[in-house]
Amino acid sequence: MFKKFLAFFLAFVAMGVSVFMMYWKYIRPSEYPVFIESFDHGVMTVNISGSTGEDQKFRVMCKKGEIITININPERTDTAYYDLSKLYVNGVDVTDQVSMLQYKTEVNHKLTVLAYFKKGKRPAGYTASSNLDFPDKPTIEDPFTVSYLGSNDAYDIKDPSVIYDEKSGFYYCFGSDNVVVRSTDLINWTDRTKYFKVPENASSLAVMNFDQFASVKKWAKEHGYDSDLVLSDDENDRTPLAPCIVKNGSTYYLYYSLCKSKNANEAAIFCVKTDDLEYSVNNNIWTDVGLVISTCGYNKGENKDDAGNAHYDASIAVHPNVISASGKLYMSYGSYYGEDSLTGGIYLVELDSKTGLLREKSSLTDQGEEISTVHGKDRFKTGKLIARPGKVPALGKDEGSMITAADIVYNSDSKYFYLFTTYGDEQTNYNIRVARSKNIQGPYVDYLGNAMDEFSASKKSNQYTKGFKLIGGYNFEKSAAGGASYTDVGRASVGSPCVFETADGKWIMASQSRVYYKANGEIVTGDKIAKDNELPVNTASALEIRQLMFNSEKWPLAVPEVYANETVGETVSLSNMSGNWDVIVFDNGADADDKSAVERSVSQVVSIVGDVVISENDIKKKRDIKTDAITKSGKVAYQIAVDGVNYTVYPIKTWDWELSDGALTFTGVGDDGSTIWGKKNFSSDAGIYSDTFYYLLDLVDETTKAKYEKKISKISNNPSQSDIDAMTDALVDVIKKAAASESK
Repeated sequence: MFKKFLAFFLAFVAMGVSVFMMYWKYIRPSEYPVFIESFDHGVMTVNISGSTGEDQKFRVMCKKGEIITININPERTDTAYYDLSKLYVNGVDVTDQVSMLQYKTEVNHKLTVLAYFKKGKRPAGYTASSNLDFPDKPTIEDPFTVSYLGSNDAYDIKDPSVIYDEKSGFYYCFGSDNVVVRSTDLINWTDRTKYFKVPENASSLAVMNFDQFASVKKWAKEHGYDSDLVLSDDENDRTPLAPCIVKNGSTYYLYYSLCKSKNANEAAIFCVKTDDLEYSVNNNIWTDVGLVISTCGYNKGENKDDAGNAHYDASIAVHPNVISASGKLYMSYGSYYGEDSLTGGIYLVELDSKTGLLREKSSLTDQGEEISTVHGKDRFKTGKLIARPGKVPALGKDEGSMITAADIVYNSDSKYFYLFTTYGDEQTNYNIRVARSKNIQGPYVDYLGNAMDEFSASKKSNQYTKGFKLIGGYNFEKSAAGGASYTDVGRASVGSPCVFETADGKWIMASQSRVYYKANGEIVTGDKIAKDNELPVNTASALEIRQLMFNSEKWPLAVPEVYANETVGETVSLSNMSGNWDVIVFDNGADADDKSAVERSVSQVVSIVGDVVISENDIKKKRDIKTDAITKSGKVAYQIAVDGVNYTVYPIKTWDWELSDGALTFTGVGDDGSTIWGKKNFSSDAGIYSDTFYYLLDLVDETTKAKYEKKISKISNNPSQSDIDAMTDALVDVIKKAAASESK
């Protein structure tokens, strides 16, 4: 019996092993991992199964027997020139098998590919700076006593408001949390201090002493603050927020907010004034003007004294912005608030130009809903709604439909009022949008004609389709060039704009932003997350100064680099436009599958060869590039087609703070209303990567392809950039001639 059982058992095992072997050999998916890694001064890309892996370290899955092509791209830029040193596959040196910076192999088992690079000799006349006059390196004062724009996290300033004081010769920048700094050049900022008096026993300079202004003291008592108005357990309730500094006649008026509760709208806007700005800042002495507007903001039933009438007001009295127009004084204010972020909006009221407070008799001020008065006797109305939030169906309640921090400016050249607003969440996805109107009261419409005061909760028309997106979170990921690693450092949550014109006619936008780092593939934007990942970075909001330019359609565009006294509107030749560009597109849209459009925009390489434009997406999707081209548009602009969208772009010679060198950039807008940025940190020649060359080679006929493959065999496995450029230029000419013949 036992022998029969044993025989049966052995037969069963043998059958199982046979089935397993058949599965292993014929049925199981035959895929193997390929590990790609390059060290320091170069990257590699690999195209397999219709997908592309790219970076300095990544893994892709390949089918057994599949031929993979690895393109090797050493850094060859205006600041560094490197060549391939060694290429190893599973520990075997295959450098001699590289052809035109390309290596092919069949996958039959796991592969580990390692590339090393060595410093090479840059050809004569290679650098772009030889024929372009870039801005001089900005003069940085003693780094121990100043914070300057090149330092990503030096300021810790939120909600900036900037004004030039002719008497002292300083630009003063006021921010939330009782912070003020000053500068003579908008680059070096000194004397970080407070602008209001601080209680003697306060643990933070951000706290203001309520006793110094009678209007604040009165409001605080009416709104249930502790009898001791100097300090409280929650010092955030005593911090001046989102200031706005303006000059009316010879008097400076400083408007600011106090907000008692975070999730409601119990807030107020106050005003103080001075005739000597430098004296008031240095001595924390201002003249109290009074309460401008107050919102109550209690949930129904929360206030025990008047539970039946307590409710959320339609507006929240924060983020004042004051502007003079046609002899009148106006103030916009407002934000989102509440748990669902659907409440709030941006409102406009009229002020008394003599007192700086609300004008008592004004049809504009009297518009809107009456603000509740659970505490106090003052009664207000919201004013006119000029921009409102809209629900984004695909996003959660705290991820969309948030609008705040507006700034209205007038451009006498275009005769437009421009409404700059901030969308999104301050911690993650703040972004700046703009709309315009011939009338300060609106309606304000964006680049595509959408009205900012209309509400829509549909998927086709939601908040993130409204407003011309000027700038958001971004990362020039493809421009690491012997300096800072753009793959690890970028900007996030760019918002709360303050736009002004300098005496010499430059338009400047001050805003706040956060530095973000990548940690384990995740975006890090908060201090706690940074500490958890042991990152030595302060991710608090920092001051950012950028220059704006107005295009031919009178829409503002932001310079891609932080301000360095650059000149906009200069002519740049087509030959200087040729080369590799690190390109970012700021897209308005957001859906359930892609929130990156409202969080941050990453870049891709776009190559310009002559008048042909080739993007990374072209290569990945193997698009026909016959229709993508670049042509001159007027004296200073170019028409450029990228991924099937036509853009009008304006080249600007800037200073690259991260790489400490001049950089040619461009800014522009597309037919679809998206904003585009470009930064050229590659060769001043065509500067084409090898994968672009091989993409072009696949577009020609077989006879031409064979001809060029023969030429390739005569070039070293490690060609110079000029060799690649020359071959690429010739291929483009062949493709253009073929396209011209087909059209006849």
